[in-house]
Amino acid sequence: MNWPHLELQPIGPIWLEITVLLTTLAVFGYSVSATRFQPPLVRVVSAVLRFILLASGFFLLHHPTLTRQVIEPQPSRMAVLIDRSGSMGAEVEDGSSRYQKAFSVLEDLRRNGTEFDVFEFDQTVSDPLGAELAPRRLSGNRTDFHSSLSQFLSKHSDYTAVTILSDGHDLGRFSQMSVDDTRQWLRRLNAPPINTLLIGDQLSGPEVAIHSIDAPAFSFVRAPLTIRATIIVRNLDGFQTQAQLLDGENIIQIKDLVLDDQGFGTVEFQFYPEQQGEHLYTIHIPPHHLESNTENNRQQVLVDIGRDKISVLHISGSITWDLQGLRAMFERDPLVDLTAFYIMRTREHVQIGTDNRSIPHDEMALVPFPTEEIFDRQLFGFDVVVFQDFDAGNYFNDSYQARRLMNKIKEFVQNHHGGFVVVGGPRTAGGPSLGLTPLAEVLPLVPPNYRTPFDEKPHQPILTSLGKNHPMLRLFDSETMSFTGTMAGVRLNEGAETLLQDKGGQPLLTVMEPGSGRTLFLNTSSSWKWQRDALAAGKTGESYYDFWEQALKWVIQDPALNQVRITTSKTAANPLKLDVEVLLRRRNYEPAANTEATLQVVPLDDRSDPVNLSFTTDYSGRAEKTFTAERPGYYRLQFTDAPWADLSRPRTLFLGGSQDELRNLDLVPETLQRLANYSNGTFQSRADRFNSKQLAMATPEDKHVIETHRIKIRNWIWSLPILLLIASLEWAVRRSSQLA
Repeated sequence: MNWPHLELQPIGPIWLEITVLLTTLAVFGYSVSATRFQPPLVRVVSAVLRFILLASGFFLLHHPTLTRQVIEPQPSRMAVLIDRSGSMGAEVEDGSSRYQKAFSVLEDLRRNGTEFDVFEFDQTVSDPLGAELAPRRLSGNRTDFHSSLSQFLSKHSDYTAVTILSDGHDLGRFSQMSVDDTRQWLRRLNAPPINTLLIGDQLSGPEVAIHSIDAPAFSFVRAPLTIRATIIVRNLDGFQTQAQLLDGENIIQIKDLVLDDQGFGTVEFQFYPEQQGEHLYTIHIPPHHLESNTENNRQQVLVDIGRDKISVLHISGSITWDLQGLRAMFERDPLVDLTAFYIMRTREHVQIGTDNRSIPHDEMALVPFPTEEIFDRQLFGFDVVVFQDFDAGNYFNDSYQARRLMNKIKEFVQNHHGGFVVVGGPRTAGGPSLGLTPLAEVLPLVPPNYRTPFDEKPHQPILTSLGKNHPMLRLFDSETMSFTGTMAGVRLNEGAETLLQDKGGQPLLTVMEPGSGRTLFLNTSSSWKWQRDALAAGKTGESYYDFWEQALKWVIQDPALNQVRITTSKTAANPLKLDVEVLLRRRNYEPAANTEATLQVVPLDDRSDPVNLSFTTDYSGRAEKTFTAERPGYYRLQFTDAPWADLSRPRTLFLGGSQDELRNLDLVPETLQRLANYSNGTFQSRADRFNSKQLAMATPEDKHVIETHRIKIRNWIWSLPILLLIASLEWAVRRSSQLA
């Protein structure tokens, strides 16, 4: 039980309070002035009594109430909140994770006899963990102190103290709040004292660390991609080094690191991705020989590279029906960004003239073909180069220029994932041979070293074993897709494969995968007739457009056309669980039905062993599996057994809620200090020096109100008699001086 205390209620708005107060003072002043002719003693006594009357009236207008509570002390109750966000998976000195280290602290707290309930938080707060206090599986979600604490304190108001075990990371609103906003937020939540303990190893010696990485989650092929990294260097005066950007094991760029006076430096990498799919980029800072911790010298970021447009360079030697058909296909496809050159001035036009007339080149309507600009400066900005019945050798100034620029196209294919398509026709056959250029190494069909005749007779194509299931020929119709006119004397290059051939075995459609790119050779310039003949036969004619659309996708290495596909999906509710669907097709694209295979899941942090997922495909070559990761991080899905390892491209993905949690593993004690300071809690920076006894003693006791008694003075039975008595006494005083 405690002493009664007085409660007052406002009369109304502040302006009404001021008005009533000024009115009361004015009445009191007038009453004092009205007794100025009375004797001093009577005047003083009368003023005092009138003041008591007016003050009592003003006081009673505020509904005065005496409140007395019966309180029973309750033992202190503490809530312990353990950070379960992705950054808590980082290792500490003893090899365990920060998350595991936080649970070991609970044993010290339990030995001091303090009652506490344990919760976990990231963006939200879990239910109480119960009696069994053991580390669970980290989800990898982002940390949000503002959201999680607002949720917790709104739901749980019966705790006398809160203890937070965290590394201080915050990716929510709290880290952006001002000091005043922090105070108001904690006051609004009626927050108890918040004690904080920093979990992690704070290094005091020389250190080089990647502080943060800024990179988009998605970008496009052959579009500029910018990745910025902020580096911090501690206790290394005059340190100079370089930052490296890697894609897998390949170094993309190297930049010098320039530090400011505070030891911070920012490096910016800008480059043009050349291949579609998930790319795990690594930023690496060579460690200093005095560093004791080199884990934070290397950070990774996953960027999904998609395709916005298919940039096509289309070059033809003349205007033909075949050119018109292919041009219409390109213009119909919204994904194609077309750059075309058709009738350009050749070397012969300059040397001999036009129609056997010697015409100065500055008087010709034809413009020269910009060989240097296209093949030297802009080539690597394209996805596909198409030579359609193009006598390339006639457009170069000399053999040296031709060889140098053709070598550029070869490099574009072999080293930069480029696609190259050749449509053979009369000009290709009669012009300078591509077989004499460096392109002979990457062409699936190599023309002879001399001008070859063009055979005009029709050929009936036959599907090879590889062509029967190839997606490029999924709508192949032997009745309407005939070949009229082919180049003679061509030979199949080593490593090339034939999809279509004639009855004599002569290749008509061939493909090849030299280096990192792909090439295609169609040995005819009559493919435009496929649509015409199909329409004449009463068919849709879509086989022509479908062939070229699929051909473009194949040469740009669209993942949808790979023999082996790995498709993954995950949910926000369980970001560590991965649903995997696998499609296996053999080299000839025939479904691998009822086939046993093993998919390997490799953690890229090297902290655990790979996991093998064994499965058996159904009749269509498909299979489904489920994988649940032990911790958030980057994982690679790959086949290791032949032939699937050669036919597939590994998938790299992030499992967990937020990549941002793993981009910066530095401790942030300032966040925890601010929480403790503005809630009257304590902050401790070393888990190995954790004073659990002091924390338990600092936890205040709870007080439970059993009963509350209230007496409203205005309704008190003696209130009116007392006021009347004071008024009568004041009248009697004035009457005694015969001035009433």
